[in-house]
Amino acid sequence: MTNTTLITLFMPPKDCFGDFGFFCGFTATPNVMGQIRRSFTGEMARPVLAAFIHPTMNAISDISGLAWMWMRLQDRGYNLLHAKVALLGFRKRDEDGYIIRLAVSTGNWTQDPLTDSIDLFWSIDLQTDDPKDQDIADIRAAWNMFEWLRERGDCALIEREYDGALPYARLKEQIGHLPASTLPPRFIDSRSQALLPQVVDRLGLGKKADRLILGSGYFEAEGDGGARLPERFREKLVEEKLLKKSATLDLFLNPLSCQGLAMRGPALTAAGWNLRRPISAMHGEDGQLHAKFVLLGAGHDEAVGRVYLGSGNLSRNGFEKAASAGGNLEAGVVVDLPKGLKWRSRKNSKHGFATLLPIQFNETVEPSKLHSGSGFVPPEEPETLPPVSWLIWKDGTICAPGGIVLDVIGPDGASCPTPCIWPAPAPAVVSLTHGGWRVPVIAEGVLVVPRPSELTVEDVLAGLQAFPEPLDADQPDDGPEGGEPMVEASDTTDLPPATYAIRRMMSLLVRLGEIQARLDPRDWQRWCRELRQTLRAICKQEQPMIGFFRDAKANPLPALMDPRMCPGDINLTLLEQSLKAVAREWKIDDLPSLWADEDM
Repeated sequence: MTNTTLITLFMPPKDCFGDFGFFCGFTATPNVMGQIRRSFTGEMARPVLAAFIHPTMNAISDISGLAWMWMRLQDRGYNLLHAKVALLGFRKRDEDGYIIRLAVSTGNWTQDPLTDSIDLFWSIDLQTDDPKDQDIADIRAAWNMFEWLRERGDCALIEREYDGALPYARLKEQIGHLPASTLPPRFIDSRSQALLPQVVDRLGLGKKADRLILGSGYFEAEGDGGARLPERFREKLVEEKLLKKSATLDLFLNPLSCQGLAMRGPALTAAGWNLRRPISAMHGEDGQLHAKFVLLGAGHDEAVGRVYLGSGNLSRNGFEKAASAGGNLEAGVVVDLPKGLKWRSRKNSKHGFATLLPIQFNETVEPSKLHSGSGFVPPEEPETLPPVSWLIWKDGTICAPGGIVLDVIGPDGASCPTPCIWPAPAPAVVSLTHGGWRVPVIAEGVLVVPRPSELTVEDVLAGLQAFPEPLDADQPDDGPEGGEPMVEASDTTDLPPATYAIRRMMSLLVRLGEIQARLDPRDWQRWCRELRQTLRAICKQEQPMIGFFRDAKANPLPALMDPRMCPGDINLTLLEQSLKAVAREWKIDDLPSLWADEDM
């Protein structure tokens, strides 16, 4: 419950980079999804994030590295896919470590929580080499929910191997290796049980509380009569002996848009509820409450208690129905309040509730000032889903998996059936004629990621120095911040051509060999593929260097086959094949190794 944003929830911890993550939500927008992917990790030729979003006409399936999971339209097991959760895996740089983050949001993956929508976020980071018992329980519970979601969508894009492994293999492996937890999870979801009884079960303080605070951005529009849902919740807490009958009751809402509560205001106040507007220093007077929270507390000055936050609004489908009973799929957490919080404190006090929740106890709203505002409009869902999750490019032709014949928008903008002629370079995304769906393209077994066709030695080293961490497309050419300089131009530009070419090639090979030698064997297949692609791409820009070795009738590339430049227990055949492909591109494949007489 610290101040953060949707974007920072996906940013790697210190000295880490994004490996793979699942996240789900009700709505999403392209610009925010793009920011999320770029914040998580750089571009890779495999999915790095899998998005489970409620079926929509506006699928965002054309962001590099973000796999759109096409959710089933019928027999899906929920009314709305409303849960807003992320389960993310991060690899540590320069060591074999892993961090798993669980994040719960009350806001959608849109611009609203970044601007005028008052939302809440919660997250934990679990170090797999020192896991905490409670965090293990929470992460396993979230993993089970995503397993359930995967059964209800077309997840083919993440269920195939890229460079020899499933994209989520490390995350799954790390979660599988966690020890058993002895604690119940704080994380809850509504797959088989509504949120209300689960929240009640976890809110108890061991003594009767004397404060109940509810907040929601949406309420039941009609058909619930009187003050029923807030009152049913209060009555359940009293029945379970968790709340005093004389407890102080606060209900936070948007006065100008509180749906059916606008008519129930008198009944609520008669039942003892204080109706209050939210407060947020970050949003000012224009902020609209979108967060959903429940606080059960006690204490005269210093607050003790527990709080629920999550996706479930205080409506029947959001809070009182399980997904299996026709309600929404919702998710949230119930956590202890931090120590030292004061029920009332001076403005901007670090011990005040305003630092955690958008609540205040100074003003109430008269029932006559409440307005229903706009009601909920169900999202428009597509009638069908795309028949394929990806297309395949090979030898200048686009085709569909399994030989299916589909109409696609070709390179000239006209519709054509597959197989469709598509000259190199391979496209990253292609539109289907019917439905307008945009689907990614796979070539050589991996996702197509547009790369520069012409590179220099400096470009290669900048791109591979941080391997296996991918660099963003707009990474500066001089390499990662804080990294060593690449080839020093001042040391080479004044040298004779032969010396210049030799030193430049040796600098390239030595740096590549250093990186290659320390690779994790699980990254080997990807390394060999990217090494082949990047070294072939320097052919034009580095002709003076390559031409020198061609004229000298010597192939320098076998230096990378030296066992001292390779990790143990790997398949050298993959590297050999890649180096042969590079040698053909450089037109030195029929030349002997420069190191033929060396003891390698």
